[in-house]
Amino acid sequence: MSLRRSTRLQNQVTQDGPEPVEVQRPPPVEVVRNNKKRKAPAPPAEGSTGPKKKATKPAIGNTLGKGIKPPSQAQFSSSNDLLSSLPAEILFLILDNIKDPSTIGKLGRTCKRYYSLMMPLLHKRVAVAVMFHAHISKLIRALEPHLTIAQKRQLKKEGNYKGQQERYPSHLDANAKPASASHVREMVVGVADPGRKHQYIVHRYVEEVFKNVNNLEIVEVYFLTKSMGQSIASLKNIQALRLHEPEIEAMTPLAKIKNLKHLSVENSSFNNNIVQSILLNSTSTLRSLVVKGNGYAISFLQDWEKKVSADDALAKREYSLTVLKSFTLSGVSFDATFITSLQRAIDYMGLCELTLGHLSDGKHLFFQHLTNLATSSHNSATGISLRSLCLEMSDDRYGETPEHIQTNFEAKCRFISAFDTLTTLEVKDYNQYPNTITTNPGLPDTLLQAILKHQNLRSLKISYQGMVSGCKIPYLSATTVAAIIDNLPQLQDLEFAPEEAEINEIGEALSRGTNLTSITCFPHDSWARHPQPDEPGRNILLGIVNGFLSRADGSGSGKFIWEDHFKLQRVSVTYKVWEVASKFGKPEKGTKKKGMKKAEKIKSGGDGTREVLYRDISGTFPIRIHVGYDPDFAWVEKVANDI
Repeated sequence: MSLRRSTRLQNQVTQDGPEPVEVQRPPPVEVVRNNKKRKAPAPPAEGSTGPKKKATKPAIGNTLGKGIKPPSQAQFSSSNDLLSSLPAEILFLILDNIKDPSTIGKLGRTCKRYYSLMMPLLHKRVAVAVMFHAHISKLIRALEPHLTIAQKRQLKKEGNYKGQQERYPSHLDANAKPASASHVREMVVGVADPGRKHQYIVHRYVEEVFKNVNNLEIVEVYFLTKSMGQSIASLKNIQALRLHEPEIEAMTPLAKIKNLKHLSVENSSFNNNIVQSILLNSTSTLRSLVVKGNGYAISFLQDWEKKVSADDALAKREYSLTVLKSFTLSGVSFDATFITSLQRAIDYMGLCELTLGHLSDGKHLFFQHLTNLATSSHNSATGISLRSLCLEMSDDRYGETPEHIQTNFEAKCRFISAFDTLTTLEVKDYNQYPNTITTNPGLPDTLLQAILKHQNLRSLKISYQGMVSGCKIPYLSATTVAAIIDNLPQLQDLEFAPEEAEINEIGEALSRGTNLTSITCFPHDSWARHPQPDEPGRNILLGIVNGFLSRADGSGSGKFIWEDHFKLQRVSVTYKVWEVASKFGKPEKGTKKKGMKKAEKIKSGGDGTREVLYRDISGTFPIRIHVGYDPDFAWVEKVANDI
């Protein structure tokens, strides 16, 4: 017998539409009828006031984040809900730290109370990308909950696609914005390239959604249309903006944006006048700035001195961007005028983070300027605030002479040596040399001594993205690794390319790092060799762990416990990651452990009295397919923690 369905439920279609996150519903539960008759409820006792009324649902704002005062504990108390019995402040902290959309959706469907609590979290971030035609339906299902009925109908007229809502309720206002649109705080729009014929509908959906999400605080877009630019410029609460390859004309409305805290513009030919306008409108609020351009483009600070002098308030400041703490720069050329403009805008020694990528002509002049600033600030009253530095060490060997390459290298080393305040340092892609050179140059003493000057380093990365065809990596010897470990006692995270033939000696040197928690060794010779061994990288793990075990004090009569002697928890070769411990606890309920391999033992090579467990956890990390927008949200997460 088929179940009856109410006509009202059958025809009703909610305005919000499908939720952007699909959560698998549990199978229907078979109802078992009980033939026993129920007893009538007992009459209320004499003097009683009858059954209590149901508690009123608390009014909840649009967000659960900063600035929202949680309701009182009495509003959440429930005899059947242990979670709601917690103090309201603790409950909100727990709910606000749930990141898995599936968990948020499941909790939101348990009752009306949690629905009102979790829906702002579920819709807080909207992220879409379309690289193929098959992705269009996913984008539509993610964006339609934030559109009005009128917008949905109009878009369906412009293009009929899978995923669009089929029926609409007749009793609702077609122009009313759905409540879910007011919950959106972060919008990430990735690459939209499903083909020339279908790109239009993708752009239109994004344009219409931007008209409704008026409470946006963080925006990251990989394309920008004029309509999107106008909508973004009209946002009253926008605090962070990231643009990837925006159209120059589409950027024009953005000149009105004021009081940004974070700005990132990544393009070879962006509109420098618009960038300047945003900077001038945010001089007192901007905390991070990323500029990645083309070395042949006009400086984004052209005539900066003239424009600053025209403003009485800015003219009195020593530096224009007074609260800037993080600066990233790449793809620009330098001359005396540009360096002067940068110095007028940015207090380099007052920064906390500085990242310098591939720079074009005149970069040695810029590094000389930074060296002079660091030297003069070292003994000043204000001192140097710089704690994190990332430098691109490679040069274009086809466009630079050997003399220029050496000059640039020495200028970078002098800058690193000019101060000693760093806790995090990354030098990227240093000195890959031709295969025709048979002797491994390793790490030159000039760079090594510059690194060792920062004795408070907690993270050191001498990193490589890969290997250039026809070149070799200057692998670090055991002697160099020993020098790093012995002179940087606070080091916790170390990444370098090891001389694989000396991995046992390198392991013994690393064992002296009493604070090391993570070691990454990449690349290494057997990884680049063809054919590769059966288990490339495992010898790296064994060499390092055996080095630690050989140093452990085994004189005690009790059982050897790894954690009592060392802090090392993880060894990696980037494509494989191992955990190291004396005992691995049971996986937490609900934690993703699929892909984690069975633990194995390593025994000390001498007497075999000491052993430790290791297990491959490489499969637990998400597999990222670099097509369109790679959803790691690194920039979004970083700025969200600072607003």
